[in-house]
Amino acid sequence: MTPKRHRPKAVKGETLEMQSPCGKIYVTMNDNPETGDLMEVFVRFGKSGTCGSLVANALTIITSYGLRSGMDVGDAIKGLIGHGCHRAPVVDGDEKIMSCVDAIGKAIRLHSGMRENPDEMNLNR
Repeated sequence: MTPKRHRPKAVKGETLEMQSPCGKIYVTMNDNPETGDLMEVFVRFGKSGTCGSLVANALTIITSYGLRSGMDVGDAIKGLIGHGCHRAPVVDGDEKIMSCVDAIGKAIRLHSGMRENPDEMNLNR
């Protein structure tokens, strides 16, 4: 099993409200206070109890494990952005949101200060 980095008792982060085809979702991203690196992601749906909210929650737990184990945030973003679902896309600001997963990836990208292509950005804070 890959060892996870130590999680400090208190961390700071931000929660972004994102529109998605399933309605509003709230993506919370917390940074490691020692390094400034993104270390965990949580999602909460405006309406809970759906299969989609369960899957998205599990996905953010796995993403958090990866980030705490050394996964590059750009790789996490690339793995999440661009996935569509059976519902029609929505527009959130100037972003076209294809699915809840796409909204989570775009929230992480926004939190990380990246633009369209993670490969072109300096990921070091």
